[in-house]
Amino acid sequence: MSIKTPRLTRDRCGVYYFRLVVPLALRKDVGKTEYRRSLRTKDASIARQRALALCVAVEGFMAGPKISDFSHLFDDDSRVGKLMTIDFERGVFHADTPEEGRTMAEIVATIAASRRAGLNQVAAVLPSSQSRTNLETAKEMYLKERTATLKPATMNKQRGVLKSFIEFTGNVDVAMVTAQVVNDYKQKKLEDGLEATTINDQMSILKGLFAYCISNKIVRMENPAEGVNIVGAQNQAESYSIFTQAELEKIFEPVFYRKHMDTPDFYWGPLVALFTGARAEEIASLDLKQIRVEKNVAIMDILDGKTVNAVRKVPLHNSLLELGFLDYVQSMREAGYTKLFPHLIDGKNGYKKNMCRMFGAYLDKPEVNIVDPLKVFHSLRHTVVTKLTDALVNDGLKRALVGHDVDTKMSAHDDYIDITALTIPNLQLAINRINYEGLDLAGLKREPGDFLVIVAKRISQREKRSSRELAGGTSGSEKAT
Repeated sequence: MSIKTPRLTRDRCGVYYFRLVVPLALRKDVGKTEYRRSLRTKDASIARQRALALCVAVEGFMAGPKISDFSHLFDDDSRVGKLMTIDFERGVFHADTPEEGRTMAEIVATIAASRRAGLNQVAAVLPSSQSRTNLETAKEMYLKERTATLKPATMNKQRGVLKSFIEFTGNVDVAMVTAQVVNDYKQKKLEDGLEATTINDQMSILKGLFAYCISNKIVRMENPAEGVNIVGAQNQAESYSIFTQAELEKIFEPVFYRKHMDTPDFYWGPLVALFTGARAEEIASLDLKQIRVEKNVAIMDILDGKTVNAVRKVPLHNSLLELGFLDYVQSMREAGYTKLFPHLIDGKNGYKKNMCRMFGAYLDKPEVNIVDPLKVFHSLRHTVVTKLTDALVNDGLKRALVGHDVDTKMSAHDDYIDITALTIPNLQLAINRINYEGLDLAGLKREPGDFLVIVAKRISQREKRSSRELAGGTSGSEKAT
């Protein structure tokens, strides 16, 4: 025989609720007739467990004084207490004599104060069934704040994930999102064929949204995305492999490289990454003014990036100077350009998209044949960090050169290192310790003006394409009219 769980109800949709009726005598002061909170489940056994746990808390808070606790007010006449009626639940109070009435008023006031305090504590522990903020509103508030710290490409990624989640759940109140809802979304993404690492990235974004809502007091709840991920799926950004010396020799074989890497971003992008460890977007988005000389050292001044520590000054490796990188920069300046790669467009994923895609296609060519999915453009960055370590460059200089965040500490001393105080001459000495024996750098060299015609042609093609698209849109509009 089942025992009925106190204060447990269910709505017509099958969701269980915890319902606490406020005693009649307190409703005017409390301003409520009941407290009703969703238990966020349709499972009866789970609902009973949650309701019973809340009942224990409620009884503890509501356990105030009883009429028997005031026997000292009744003198020796035990009949006084028996003739007095105090029923808080129904709001019934009765006393036979004025003396009993005064005693009863004192007792009622004491019990009422205790019960009100208990109800306030009850309201604090009950789960909130609504935050009065829906997911769409919370999303916009969260993204507005994150705009100050995230790159546009990362913002677009977060916006897309949150949009997908809201389409799945509906624009419900933030408080109604449970761990089960997030888990159902995760299962849907698995069914859609997304990779485990991609799904975990999405779970991390959802976790960030709800952490924002909780910390900003939008809702009082446990983070429903906490721990809801695919166990064992490594973060892909941390799992890239380095290129071996033999692989580098195949990648940068002069004749083949010069033939296929025939635009300035395809040609210079991998070489700059190979000798600086810079990220693809940091390279692809460079302005010419960021390539300059400071303290007689040619540097790449990275002014923006993925993390706070991405802002840094990276001396140009001697090999880049020997390849004529500064001559290329000067040729672009003299041609009136302001960007290092002026033919690139800042797209949804930044400037880097085509450069990284071309590099991947280049690796797949039979002559190179590097098909390991963990060996991509970003592997050049891993290769640089490995080379710096092998050359005994200390952790502080490494972090300053590659722009690692404090969260990716290389040693326990990182908290004590101010990378802005590290001198450019010492950074130059450190970067020049990178050595790739066996690479035919002399064979890779091109003339400074080789790319001017190509850049002008690409820009012209882009402008013509834009004009055609604009004209097509205009004619379509006129046709509709």
